[in-house]
Amino acid sequence: MKRFRFRLEKVLEVRQYYERIAEMKLAAAAGKCALLERNLAENARATREAARQRFGAGRELPDMRTVELYALRLAAERERTLKALALAEADREKARQGYVAASRETKLITKLRERGEAEYYRSAVREEVKTLDDLSRAGKNIGRDE
Repeated sequence: MKRFRFRLEKVLEVRQYYERIAEMKLAAAAGKCALLERNLAENARATREAARQRFGAGRELPDMRTVELYALRLAAERERTLKALALAEADREKARQGYVAASRETKLITKLRERGEAEYYRSAVREEVKTLDDLSRAGKNIGRDE
């Protein structure tokens, strides 16, 4: 029996390539979001620590002022990080949609291949059964002709 040959194999390979690229873009966008979220968590930890130190025992006015300025800087960083995170999440969503589209296209060609392959082998089995039936009939008829 001949092996199944899918005519659109090159198209499938190209679509799989684009799917891998889209997956890598999605992973990069997700990594960027994770990094920004980790920065936000670190900022929150530093803000809590600054608030705890602000009114600690033995603090003088210049120390309190320094901690207050540090807290203001942390708040400004948090705002910048939140804006960057919103943009990164938008990029991640765009990358996710691109990956879903590429994946859908790849699955479409894969389904066509699977259907074609199943039909090819089903047909090959039918032909083989017909050939065996013909041989069987021919074998039975050989003895009757004489």
